Amino acid sequence: MKQEFAITEKWLPFEIHAETPPEGVLWADYFPGMNPEAFFQQLDMRGKELGARFGPQPVMSNSREALEGGEFAKEYGRYQQYHEAVFKAFFTDCKNIGRREVLLEVAREVGLDALSLNNALEAGTYLPRLEETTRMAKDKWISSAPTFIIDDYGIITGAQPIETFRTALVEVQKM
Repeated sequence: MKQEFAITEKWLPFEIHAETPPEGVLWADYFPGMNPEAFFQQLDMRGKELGARFGPQPVMSNSREALEGGEFAKEYGRYQQYHEAVFKAFFTDCKNIGRREVLLEVAREVGLDALSLNNALEAGTYLPRLEETTRMAKDKWISSAPTFIIDDYGIITGAQPIETFRTALVEVQKM
């Protein structure tokens, strides 16, 4: 008889480049020698077959408030919509998600109260949660996003093919 198991997900905020200035930084300045146009063209080619489009994003944004906004969206049952809208704003529409007005626009688009989000960002309501999960990630030597932690298996980092996850779940099922 086949063993059944449930898969639950829990998204946690993790700030990879906390040192990025609030206004962002040009990719080429942050990663000397990088060709941002070629990088994003390659991402677009790879993502196109999965329905994810990548524009020529020139700026690496400071993502702190975007991550805090994600925690706000969770509390109002709109995390997935917010997450997808921030992804599109940054990677497809090439907006600087480090700019609060961009995040408030995204919030409105997904049915969140932008004024309440702005107040929460002003108050730093979700900053302690972001700082705690970032500290926990660093304690576990996690340094990239996405990172998937699968109980009884281990860690999978980065955008991986579906087969990687199938293999991990088959291994867990054998245990």
